[in-house]
Amino acid sequence: MRKFQELQVIFDMDGRREAVGTVAIGEGRTYFEYEAAWQRRGIELAPFKLPVGQNTFQFETGSLVNGLPGLCADSLPDGWGMLIMDRFFQGRGVRHSEITPLDRLAYLGDSAMGALCYHPADGSGDRAVEAVDIGHAAREAHQLHEGRIEQAGRLLAKIGGSPGGARPKALIGISDCGTRFVSGADSLPDGYSHWLVKFTPPRASGDRPFGADEGVLEYLYLQTARDAGLAVPEFRLITDEAGLRHIAVRRFDRPDGHRRLHMATAFGLLHASYQMPSLDYDQLLTVAWSLTRDIGQVREQFRRAVFNLLAVNRDDHAKNHGYLMDETGAWRLSPAYDLTYSEGPGGEHWTAYQGEGRNPSVEQLRGLAAAASIDGADCRDDIGRVRAALERLPQEFKNWKIPRKHAKRILGRLQEVV
Repeated sequence: MRKFQELQVIFDMDGRREAVGTVAIGEGRTYFEYEAAWQRRGIELAPFKLPVGQNTFQFETGSLVNGLPGLCADSLPDGWGMLIMDRFFQGRGVRHSEITPLDRLAYLGDSAMGALCYHPADGSGDRAVEAVDIGHAAREAHQLHEGRIEQAGRLLAKIGGSPGGARPKALIGISDCGTRFVSGADSLPDGYSHWLVKFTPPRASGDRPFGADEGVLEYLYLQTARDAGLAVPEFRLITDEAGLRHIAVRRFDRPDGHRRLHMATAFGLLHASYQMPSLDYDQLLTVAWSLTRDIGQVREQFRRAVFNLLAVNRDDHAKNHGYLMDETGAWRLSPAYDLTYSEGPGGEHWTAYQGEGRNPSVEQLRGLAAAASIDGADCRDDIGRVRAALERLPQEFKNWKIPRKHAKRILGRLQEVV
């Protein structure tokens, strides 16, 4: 198997590929160097840690998550995608300790999320489009995740190796009629769009207490967030032949056809850890203003802070705050994603509210609004809209036949937030 010391980073938008720079690792240090032509363009892909006005950067490899600058580290998946990758490399006789960060980027090649690609790729990519049986893929994914099988099948490895997040999921194409599914990490046939599907488990476990109701709960949270005025992606439930309902979210980094958008997260932009609490919503409001210079985008970031607090979505780590950049270099917040009930690490938010992670309250929300120059009336309106949307959840739980023990657990926690 080929081992990589350096890779070229390519920007691919609308099929126009341009070299951005080179990432390299050697002797305990990670290097990044911009191409002169990209510097002349002046488009900032990582303005806080890799400003395009500077040509060369170096970091101690051990100081970076996954050994890569955030611009590239954002391309790598989390636990689930890493598991798929590890099993792929093991199948080629490569031990886990021998897999380098550049090997992982080369594995992704042209199939990374967002608009970045990596050259040379390791040749593992399979671009052929194939039909996907959601139920079969879900069963295999959970067997792999639970350690009941050692290797992902070829199709699961193809659709499951690049999306982020710790739990089993896949990138697929869904037909316009919504009844046909194909492998969809890259190009799709006409009449299909790009989606990410999260596989609902058939039963509850220690880290997935809602079991077969998990997909419906995320669906209801996305619906509630939309009703509260948050920008969310298109979403739907896919029911397999066993009756399991899996949540599917339309990909916002692949808006149409073959078009790609550059996507970054707070983790990648700020080199903020997503493996431990490392952010405050104060910082995120500042980032929203610094990137967009649009008070409307700052307000949208504030609404997400309100929702995550009042809805008890404490899985708000650095990779769950996203941003999109268009072909002109203009930034905006991505649609909100990974919105669901979560009690967080040790009962805390990953992202704090003015330093408070365990028991943030509306008082902290008012402080955030004031610090971001959000008008008091607007602050009250956002809080009121989220509360009004959440008040509809009890009836929605009944409509969707959410078990009483789950509804009681969630609604009880929501009532504790003051």
